[in-house]
Parts: sequence; structure tokens; C-alpha cells
Amino acid sequence: MASHAAMSIDAIKKEMFKSMAKKLEIEKNSSPTVFLNQFRKKGMILVVDEIDMLFKNQGGSAEEWFSTLIEWCEDKELPFSMIGISNSVNDINATTIRELSNTPHELVFPTYNEEDLLAILEKRIGKKIVDTKALQLIAKRVAASTGDARKALEITSNAVDKALDACTEKWLEEVEADSYPLVKMPQMMRAIREGMPTRHEEIIRGLPQAAKVILCIAVSLGKVWGPTAAVSIATLKKYACQATQHAMLDEASLGQITNLVEMLMDSGLLTTDHDGCFNFNANDHSSRLHIGVQLDDVEIALEKSLLEESSFYRSLVDYVKRECPRPEYQ
Repeated sequence: MASHAAMSIDAIKKEMFKSMAKKLEIEKNSSPTVFLNQFRKKGMILVVDEIDMLFKNQGGSAEEWFSTLIEWCEDKELPFSMIGISNSVNDINATTIRELSNTPHELVFPTYNEEDLLAILEKRIGKKIVDTKALQLIAKRVAASTGDARKALEITSNAVDKALDACTEKWLEEVEADSYPLVKMPQMMRAIREGMPTRHEEIIRGLPQAAKVILCIAVSLGKVWGPTAAVSIATLKKYACQATQHAMLDEASLGQITNLVEMLMDSGLLTTDHDGCFNFNANDHSSRLHIGVQLDDVEIALEKSLLEESSFYRSLVDYVKRECPRPEYQ
């Protein structure tokens, strides 16, 4: 059956009647009265997938049709039951379904977590085409938002398209096994920005103050030092303490600083790797973060939220620009 979004309510009715008639071996062109008479002698369990989309796209007419199906379910002389599958649980469409269904039996499945999504992606596209870190990133981002496997696959497909667009025809013809993975972090991050627009400003405002300080220092260092900028947890703490004039984080352990960095990474605000050259290990405090690859929209959000609203955070950025020259080894 065609998707609900592409069909009118009358077309949906017609297609459903035809499909049901075929399954029950009833003449597909029968009138509704004849259909119901034959229907009473048969029996059916109807499964309607994405039932929430029916309401989202068809509105009141969908309610009318859905009410008819509910009447059939409640008709004790009609051997008919219905199972509705919906991605919506707590929105207005889900509420409408509950109201029209007269408190139906519900079974709510948890959304896919990061491990589930990663397994689905690897099964669909393998481990060769897309860099492992890029797959882990999209799995983490989608798990933190909707847990929708289709969204993860859609964004990954977009990342593959971006990688292919960047390749020449000659390269594709001559590509060898060691040229993979085709999709790396830059393509995946661009696909994520397009497919999952994030309100970074709101996320930044909701961070604890210590995390805001680390974000300001890390992003500023990356901007001052350039695209190859890298810094250890210990150095990041040192600059944060100096920039705040030792008013914050002096007592924080390196483990606590690492936890703040991981919080920023999980929020999509701090990107610590770009091309696989830096393998950040949270358990190794000498491991260096690749901080020269921050997303432009994170820098813009940082400017609009913390830096415009507080002279304190502006002073942190000014300190980095003034007192933290690029190290010679960078």
C-alpha cells in the first residue's frame, strides 16, 4: 500500500477495502453492505502501520475513518480486531488515537539505544564504507534525540552521497580496498547538521557552569591555534584555571575535567576528532583532544548565548586570545 502521506482519505479507504477483500476472498467491487455481510462470516486482524501519520496528514477525515474501524472492533457480531503501530506516544495524534479508541490496550517499546542503532547501521552498510567513529557519532546523536533507526539510516545515506559527490569519476573507477572508508567524520557531521538541526544555544544555556567554562576554553583554543589544534586534559584544566583567575576548577580532578569534556561531546557541542588522527582515550589524561574541528554553528551559538550575555565568559575567550599562543609542536 502506498504511504499515507501520498494518499487522500478516500484513496486510503479504497485501498484498505481492496486489500481486506482480497485477503478474505470477497469480491473487491462489492458494495459496503455486501462487504460487511460477507465480512461477518469471515474474520480478520488488521495491522495498520504508522497510524499516527494517518492523523497527521488527513486530519478530521482520518478521525471519521478511524472511528469506523473502531466500531467494527467493538461490534461483537463482527470477528474483527485491529493493531495500530505508531511512532508517536505522547503527542496530539497519540492522544486523538487514545480518545477515539476508548482506552485501547497499549504496549510501548523503548526506542533504540546507541548500541542498537550502531548494530543496525553496521548490518545495513557493513563496516567498510563508513568510518567507525562516524557511525558511532550518528548512532549516539540519534539515540539521544529520537532513537529512530530510519533517521539514522537517512542521515548516513546523506553522508554517503556527500562523500560520493566529492569523489572524481576516475577515483571511483580506480578505488582500491585501502581507500576505504569512503565516508569520514566531515561528511557525517555535515549530514547531521542538515538532518538534525540542533538548538545549540538552548543546550549551552542548560550546561553547568564548569562545562560552560571548558567549552569556552576549548572552542577558543581551537580557533586561535587552527585546524590541527590539540590539547591534553591537563593543559585544558590549566588554561581554564588561569582564565578564571583560579576562581573555578582548581579543586577539580583530571577525571572530573574528562567527565565535563565527555558531557560536551555527548551534547554535540565539542568534537574531538576529525580524521582519525587523534584517538581520544578518556582513561588516559595525557591523551590529546583534537579541538581544531569545532562546528561553525557551535561557535555561533556560543557567541549568541554566553559571550553576548556575560562578560565573564567573554573574558575567558579574551584570555585565550591574549595569553595562549599556539605551541610549537602544533
